[in-house]
Amino acid sequence: MTKEDKQRGIGKVVAINSDRFSVELLSGLENFNVSGFDDIHYFAQLNSYVIVPYQNYYIVAEVSGVREKDLNVPFSNPTDQILSKVQAGKFLEVLPIGTIKTTKEGSLNFEFGVSVYPNLYSDVLYIKEEELDTIFKTNAVKVKVCFEDNPECSKSDCDCKYRYTSLPIGKSTIFPDYEVKIDIDKFFGSHSAILGNTGSGKSCTIASMLQTLYRLEENSATGSTFIFFDVNGEYSQAFEEITEKNSNVEVKNFTIDEVTEGNKVAKFVLPHWFMNVDEWALLLNASEKSQIPILRNALGFTQNLSKEAKNHIYACSIMYVFENWESPVSKRQRIISLLEQADFANTIDFSGYDAKFGNFPNTAKENEFKKSVRKNIIEDIEIDPKYKSEKFEFPQLGQAIDSAILYEEYHGNKQIRDYCSSLITRYKSIKERDDFNFLTKGGFESDTTSYLEQFLGIESKMKKSQVIIIDLNSANDETVEVISCVLSRLIFEKLREAKDRNKFPVNLVLEEAHRYISKDAGKVFGDANRIFERIAKEGRKYGMFLLVSSQRPSELSKTVLSQCSNFIVHRIQNPEDLSHIRQITPHISETILRRMPSIPTQHALIFGHAVNLPTTFKVNEAEPKPKSDNNEISRNWFKEKDIEIDL
Repeated sequence: MTKEDKQRGIGKVVAINSDRFSVELLSGLENFNVSGFDDIHYFAQLNSYVIVPYQNYYIVAEVSGVREKDLNVPFSNPTDQILSKVQAGKFLEVLPIGTIKTTKEGSLNFEFGVSVYPNLYSDVLYIKEEELDTIFKTNAVKVKVCFEDNPECSKSDCDCKYRYTSLPIGKSTIFPDYEVKIDIDKFFGSHSAILGNTGSGKSCTIASMLQTLYRLEENSATGSTFIFFDVNGEYSQAFEEITEKNSNVEVKNFTIDEVTEGNKVAKFVLPHWFMNVDEWALLLNASEKSQIPILRNALGFTQNLSKEAKNHIYACSIMYVFENWESPVSKRQRIISLLEQADFANTIDFSGYDAKFGNFPNTAKENEFKKSVRKNIIEDIEIDPKYKSEKFEFPQLGQAIDSAILYEEYHGNKQIRDYCSSLITRYKSIKERDDFNFLTKGGFESDTTSYLEQFLGIESKMKKSQVIIIDLNSANDETVEVISCVLSRLIFEKLREAKDRNKFPVNLVLEEAHRYISKDAGKVFGDANRIFERIAKEGRKYGMFLLVSSQRPSELSKTVLSQCSNFIVHRIQNPEDLSHIRQITPHISETILRRMPSIPTQHALIFGHAVNLPTTFKVNEAEPKPKSDNNEISRNWFKEKDIEIDL
C-alpha cells in the first residue's frame, strides 16, 4: 500500500463472509467524512463505494449498511448516553463487486466480479475521483475512425472523424457530478429491456436516450435504424424536432388510420400474401389436425398452379357437388360458380340441368355432362400446392378454401366441411372487418425488398431515415400482434439473406411488449411471438436487436427476457414482477432487488453488460417529451360549470 493510500484509510476489515464483509471505522470519524487532498469525502452513504488494497490491485465494494456497536456501559445521566453515541464503534457492511487493476500501459481498468477476498484487518480506503472515473468510464467517450483508403491519414494526427463509444443517459444519484454512461456497442448491440410501472418514465427514458444519440456532434449515428411499434401513439411528438436540430437525421411516420392529403404520415399497408403459412394459421385460428392441411392446400391453390392441376381440382369438385349435394338449387349455383373459375367451362354443357327437379332432360345429357367433366380428372396426377407468397387478391383465398374442402370431400373425407366451419367463419370475419383493411385491401404492387426498404430507411439504395415509427394507437391486440410479428419476421429474414452479414444493425423498439410477446399462448396471434424468441436467440448474428419496454415483466415471454443483456428498471412494486426479474436475471443481487419498489419517478436502476456496475441514476430530460404525461386531475376537475367539451 502506498503512502497516499495510508493517508486515506477509514477502517479495517473485521469480518469476512461468503458474499460480504464488515468494516470497523477508525475512531475520530464522527461524521462519516474525512478531508482528503482533493475534497471532503463522505463514505457511509448507502450504495456508495469503498476500496480495499489487495496485492497489486484494489477490491471495490459497495456500502450496503451502516451500524454502530453498543458500548454496554451504564450511564448515570441520559445526556451522557446520547453524547457517547458519537464515540461508539461504527461499522460498514460492504459487498465486493469488482477490482481495479493497473494495465501494462499504466492506466486503470475496472473488472466486474471478485475471485479473492481480502485478509482480515486489511485497510479500507475512501474512493477517489480517478477511481470513480475508472468505474463509470467517464473518459474515452469517442474514438477516431481512420479509413484505410485515405492516403493522407497518418493514424496519429489526421482529420478523420470520430465515433462515439458511450452515451450519457443521466446523472448518478450517489455521485451527482458523474454522468452515467452506457457502452453503445454493448447496449444497442444486444437485447435490452426497460421495465417499470405505468407512469414511472419508460417512454421518456427511451426518447431521452435517442434524442441524446442524435444530437451528438460526430456523424449523428446516421447508420442506425430504430423501428418503433408505438402502440400508444407517443413517439411522433418526441421526435418531431430531431430533424430541425440535426439535418442528417430523418424520421418517418406510418399509421394504420386514414391519412389526409398533405399529411406527412404515410399509410401503413401489410400485403397479406407476405404472410407465411404459420402466420395465416394463427390469424385464422386454424387447428392443427384438420384445418391447417386444408389452409395449406388453399394457399397453394392461390398460386400459379399448372393448367392440368387446376382443371383436375375443379373437375373433382364439380363431380362431388353433382353426385352428393341434395338441394337442386344450391347444386346448380355451386356448379355454375365452379365452371366460371375453371378453364374448361366452354367444353361443358350444363344448360339442360333443371334446378326445379334436380335432373337433366334425359340420361344421355347427364352422361355427356359427366363425361366432359371427367376428362379433366387425372387419376395419377401429383399436386404439390406450395405457397410461394405470390400476390393474390384476398377474396381468392375464400374460393381456394372452398375448393380445398370440396377436393378433400371428393376423396372420401365427408366430415371435413364441418371440421372447417370455424376456419371459414374466421376468414369471413377478417375479410369484412374494417380494422383489417391494412391487410386485406392490398395497395402494394412491388416485391418484399421494396416494401421492407421503406421501414429500413432506404431510398434508391441510400440510407435516408433513422427513426421509423408505426403508430398503432387505434389498433386492437390482434392487429398489433399481426403487424409486429409479420414485419419483424420479414426484416429478420432479409437481414439473414443480406450480402454483407451483420453490417446493417436494426433495433426494434417493442412498446408495451406484453401485448404481443406474451407468455400466454391463448392470445389470438400469441404463438407468433416465436419470431421474437428466435430474434432474441439468433438476432445478434445478423444485426437485429430488441429493446423491450413493458410494465408487466411477469407476462412477457421468458425466452425473450432471459436473452436481454441490459436492464433499465424504473419503479416496480408488484411482488410477482419482482420475483420474475430475479428468476430471469440470476446475477442480480437481493440488494438491487430491494431498491426497485422505492425508485422515484424519472429515476431508474441500470444493470447489465453496458455498464460496469448496477447504478441508480436520474434520467436526462426528454425534450420534447412523448405524449404520455400524467393526467392533472385537480386541474381537470375543478373548473367552472357547463364548460365546453370536445372529444
